[in-house]
Amino acid sequence: MGAWAVDNGVPQEDVIQQMREVYELVQDYTAYWRGHEEAPGPWRTDATEVRVEWEPQPGVLLTSTIDCLKRDAQGKLWIWERKTTQEIPDSDWRTVDPQTMLQFIEARARGLEIAGIVFDYIVTRPGPTLRVTQKGSLYKGDEERQTRSRHWAKTEQELRDRHASEDYITEMRSRIVSDGAWFQRYPTFRPDDNAVQTLHDVAETLRHIARARQSGYYPRSVNLLDCRLFCPYGKLCMREYQLGHESGAYREEYMTPSTDDVFAMGRSDFQ
Repeated sequence: MGAWAVDNGVPQEDVIQQMREVYELVQDYTAYWRGHEEAPGPWRTDATEVRVEWEPQPGVLLTSTIDCLKRDAQGKLWIWERKTTQEIPDSDWRTVDPQTMLQFIEARARGLEIAGIVFDYIVTRPGPTLRVTQKGSLYKGDEERQTRSRHWAKTEQELRDRHASEDYITEMRSRIVSDGAWFQRYPTFRPDDNAVQTLHDVAETLRHIARARQSGYYPRSVNLLDCRLFCPYGKLCMREYQLGHESGAYREEYMTPSTDDVFAMGRSDFQ
């Protein structure tokens, strides 16, 4: 791929930098998961490139190819979905991801006893390079950042070169080094009826888009419960409604110092 990029006009120095980042990321991923396993692992590969299909109604055949099937420590079969991403999506996305949803239903229709899907995330953001002051300490802002072990090793050596104490180095290492922030796995379960319902939702959305294309008009859609322009507390209210009482944790998550500013955005005529 690097050679192809150079042949197609991408500057060679950019290609070399990208290849280095990819190489280091794969090395760190392998080292991280070789060092420990999380339940329900350890995992072993059962099959790759598995073609599955499902005929929800006569004349409609849906097909896809599952990249990898793995078995857990108890022998249960899982769809293994490795994803590279800048930011790890939230749990809401994993429960409605249409690609794995379709694969899950197709595999079940084929008779494969799929227990669920494992989302195996690799965050592609490079680990930050931390700055060391002349006095042998990190800059204040860098003390609150996270990075991978690979990048911390260079910083640790620089701290020692500038005579930082071992206690300080140990404290900063425990606070800053977090390879797990780059490599995370989430087992996700899906009841069959819920998966089918979600696929119906996806199908109806696609029909809606197709009708809009044909007519040339795309209706505007606003979700009042999720639109901060209408109410910045919408998500908080729905979470507490589901919980049945007030939640300090949810309030800390959904209420920020800019909440009032966001609420006032575009509403100056009404103040």
